Formats: sequence, C-alpha cells, structure tokens
Amino acid sequence: MNTQVRYVTVTISILKNIIIFFVLYCFGITVSCAQEVDKKNKYIHPIIESDSVFQSSILFQEYVVVDFWAIWCKPCQLFLTEYAEIAKKCHKKAAFYKLNVDSCTNTAQKYDAKMIPLIIIFKNGKEVKRYAGLTAKERIIFDLEEIIKSE
Repeated sequence: MNTQVRYVTVTISILKNIIIFFVLYCFGITVSCAQEVDKKNKYIHPIIESDSVFQSSILFQEYVVVDFWAIWCKPCQLFLTEYAEIAKKCHKKAAFYKLNVDSCTNTAQKYDAKMIPLIIIFKNGKEVKRYAGLTAKERIIFDLEEIIKSE
C-alpha cells in the first residue's frame, strides 16, 4: 500500500510540472506574438510602461488614442491587428499609444480601466470618448473623424 501512495504522489508531482510547463510555454507564445505585432507597426508609438510617460504623451498632443491592454488578456490579443489598422488609417490625424495596465496601475485606476481592452480618445489631454471591450474598428474610426471634424 505504501508503494501505491508513493506512486500516486510522484505521478501527481509529474503532472503538476507538465501543466506548469504547458502554461508557461503558452504564455511565452502569447507574449512573443504581441511583441512581434507591436514591433512591426510603425503607426503606434512604443508601449507606455509608466504613469509619468502617459501624462507627458497625452498632454502635449491634440488628438491621442490610447489602447489600455495587458499581455495576458486574450481579447486584447484579438484586438491587436484591429488597433494597428485603425492607427494605419488615422495616424496623420492622431497619435496612437498602447498602455500596459499592469505597469501603469495609477493611470489604469484613474481612467477606471476595469474592462480591457479599453480604447480612449483624448483631445487636448481630456477624455472625449471611450470603448470598453472589443469594438468594431469602423466605429472607432468614424467617431475619431467626427471628433476631429467638430473642431
């Protein structure tokens, strides 16, 4: 009986290690894919990793679009290419940024970023429109153009 208990304990330990390895492996693929998409996109500024950089980024530009996201967020991963297409189409009208909510916790709290992805359009440093969750790129482009026209 003692050998059976030892066998079960060893088997459980091996299974735990396999599961941990699998989770870390999948997380690594997700991280590298997100980083590759960001490297390829010349229309989105580098990812904002601090609250002070965020403030200086949005305060000195007329129109800014910020994607509040996290590397572990599956909907955020799905939205990466959509956001890149929005930035490509509208980069002459507004500046595009991605803000890591895990690194910029104060900013995420200030803008109540409980549901991500969260897209916020700023005009002269003030929030004018927000989209929580996955949103059609056409809607964001239309609204951004309307905000710019209303000037």
